[in-house]
Amino acid sequence: MALSAQLDSHIDHVKVYAAGATVTRLTSLDIDFAVLPVQVELVGLPLALDDRSVRVRLAGSLSAPVIATDVRIGLSVPPRSAIEMPLRADDLRQAELEVQQLTDLMTLLDREIAVLQQFTVPDRPIPHTGAPPASPTNARLALANFQDEQIRARLLERRQTRERLRHANEHLQDLLQQQAQASSAREVKAHELRKTAIVRLERTEMPAAQLISAADRSHLQLMVEYFVPGARWTPTYICRLDSAANTATIALRALICQNTGEDWSSVQLELSTAEPQAWCELPELSALRLGRTQQPAAKRGWRQPPVGAAALFADFDRQRESVPVSQHPQSELSAVRGRSLPDLKLQSAPIKASSQWLETAANLVAEAAEDQSDPNAVFWVGDAAPDRSAPQDLTLLGAAGSALPEPQTQRIARSRKASQSTAQPTAPIPAAMMSAAQAAAPIEAAKPLAYGMMRLGAVENLDQRGRLTIASPEEAYAESLNQQQVIVKFGSMAVVQQAIDTAESCLSLPLPSGGESVRSIAGSFDYAYRADGRVDVRSDGQFHSVALTCQSTAVNLRYVVVPREDTSVFRIAQLVNPLQSPLLAGTADVYVNGEYILSTSIATVPARGQMELGLGVEQAIKVARNAFFQEVRSGKILVAFNELRHRIEVAIVNHLPQPIQIEVRERLPVPQEGAKVDVEVNAVAPDWERYEQIERHAAIQGGYRWQVQIPSGGRSTLSAQYTIKTFADSELIGGNRREEG
Repeated sequence: MALSAQLDSHIDHVKVYAAGATVTRLTSLDIDFAVLPVQVELVGLPLALDDRSVRVRLAGSLSAPVIATDVRIGLSVPPRSAIEMPLRADDLRQAELEVQQLTDLMTLLDREIAVLQQFTVPDRPIPHTGAPPASPTNARLALANFQDEQIRARLLERRQTRERLRHANEHLQDLLQQQAQASSAREVKAHELRKTAIVRLERTEMPAAQLISAADRSHLQLMVEYFVPGARWTPTYICRLDSAANTATIALRALICQNTGEDWSSVQLELSTAEPQAWCELPELSALRLGRTQQPAAKRGWRQPPVGAAALFADFDRQRESVPVSQHPQSELSAVRGRSLPDLKLQSAPIKASSQWLETAANLVAEAAEDQSDPNAVFWVGDAAPDRSAPQDLTLLGAAGSALPEPQTQRIARSRKASQSTAQPTAPIPAAMMSAAQAAAPIEAAKPLAYGMMRLGAVENLDQRGRLTIASPEEAYAESLNQQQVIVKFGSMAVVQQAIDTAESCLSLPLPSGGESVRSIAGSFDYAYRADGRVDVRSDGQFHSVALTCQSTAVNLRYVVVPREDTSVFRIAQLVNPLQSPLLAGTADVYVNGEYILSTSIATVPARGQMELGLGVEQAIKVARNAFFQEVRSGKILVAFNELRHRIEVAIVNHLPQPIQIEVRERLPVPQEGAKVDVEVNAVAPDWERYEQIERHAAIQGGYRWQVQIPSGGRSTLSAQYTIKTFADSELIGGNRREEG
């Protein structure tokens, strides 16, 4: 098999869930069918990825007979940048000599400057008696100019030399650092660790005609998908309304926080409200039977280990005993330890079973089966009967390595003892169900199957030979690092766990103002939202606003006023959800005609459902409410009544340049249950309808509303008359002039 080839990949697609994300990486490779099987290695994967979630797919030419048969996850380090020219001792000596020379020159210049600064212009000499005073002015000036020029020249040279010395020191330090790196080039730092996926590619069985027509090389695309924790999102919206065209544009955005250890650059983004690692069991429908009650049949989820598997290694052990101990290929056996089943087939010597050996093994199994009284018993071959309630390893028939075969009578007695001790066995749990991180711990049903972590026992291990066991992550990581011949002086598992903790730290961050958990607001269903273009999301543990999609829809602008409480007229935009998925609850920034109005929170709107947005107060519509009251006594002959007559008038003036539809809400008094009070509506103009406020989930009694059209610059008056009747000796609580009873 060809050696592993390291491939670089790029992130193409990311699906973010309520907690965590699934990342899809792509890489291209050219496969030469003549060198298959081959191993390829995808490097640079994040440390926080879940090893059990890695999936590999191949895409390309349909005629390419190549499949991925095995995927292993390990640790790797990026290759160090190679030095362009090998570091020679002469270069280092030359750099040191240059530094020493420049240092000596600096010392010499300092001494010369000190000497020049000691020069002083001598005083004028004292003249002789009777002689005129001597004053050599030219000589004195020449000496002063000489001192100044020489000091200036040396100061300039000193500055230049000091700059050259600084560059020389930096060059020397670079050479020393290169020398130190060259001496410890294979020592790994904690921040250099990355995960790697080793994929085994093999040739598939194809008809001869297709093999002849297939090209010698094929261009394929390898897709690797894995799950990483440490990602979450919450929705947010931008709504832009055009009052002239009666249209609205809803832009769906998302606030995404991810700390997975890798930046998402130019990726296809998809957001989901699901929980990807939640355990879900399919319901079991019990059969309805007519007749006698029967005991339910025992459930079997896998095949039991085969009978007589240990006898398959008889020829191997017999040949090994015939070879002296000094000639045993211990190094080869050690190299085989911990390898996968396909690797063992390629590297270990094949075992040829003769027809006589096969016949003997078949007779042993048949005799044991005939001698067994329990027809449902399982024949275990080994040193002791297994514990049926504990996890068991899967024994592979024909795998290299097992214990020496026992005599026939001992095996039959051991099988009978095992069947008697497990009269009502519980189904053993296969080792394939064991978690990679908890190989010896009890199995959790929600853990994925860890097929990628399985290892076949070495042939020299008599207890584990021929059995599949789950390798711990420490063993898998150490094996991958040993293959790279690197030195690790720290705990790799601690570094991986720290990366996972760092990734999951963003899950505990508080959501931005107005944000809500998508899993809680999605309800009993899950939805997915795909971005229209490619986006970028940095891995810094902070929330970033990302645009997903933008859709247009028609809008109906209406106005609502409750003059009994407030004469302000509120604008409400009614629009239809333009998406095929619901609009989840979140914050929305509202713009009207390009001007920012307000920020509000919207409730979850189903697909193609209607939603309303409040746009604040409309100052161009004026409303006035007037109430009139009259108390009249009636029924003087038999029973006297008090009639409290009320009249309400609502005046509306529209100063907008377009006609409006306005909803005027009113409420009449409602007597308590059992109260001897009657409320009668006498006259309403124009007609109104009952309004119970169901859309706000806060029902009211006695509610009514008008819905009227008012032209631009028009005026409308609404009126209603109602009467409250009580006995003459009764009064309304709070006084008869109150509008509410």
